[in-house]
Amino acid sequence: MFSFGKQNGVKAALALVLSFIPLVAVFMVFPQLGDQVPMKVSSAGEVLRWGSKWELVLLPGLGLLVSAATIVVGLRNAKSYRDDANLAALTFQRAARSALVQSVVFVIATAIILYGVFSGTGIGI
Repeated sequence: MFSFGKQNGVKAALALVLSFIPLVAVFMVFPQLGDQVPMKVSSAGEVLRWGSKWELVLLPGLGLLVSAATIVVGLRNAKSYRDDANLAALTFQRAARSALVQSVVFVIATAIILYGVFSGTGIGI
């Protein structure tokens, strides 16, 4: 990762660390949850769908998978431009930045879902 620039490597590493945060958060609150948790809440605050607490692991797991895949694909694409170091660095920079944005989006989405699970009302989106 760091062969395409220190800043790009830091972005990629930060994206991977951020991808683990939602997974850790879900497993931290997992013992406190009941077997069924509200998975879909209307804007009026009524629960539209109940689901297993194991469904909460899907979104953070998907976030980790997508961010890691973005970094791996970015590394492969950057290695194909080995003859031009600037182009390789730019290619990996784009992938690292995309992975970082994806990680932040999945952290926010997981926070919204966990808020809805604990409050039972959701935020009405």
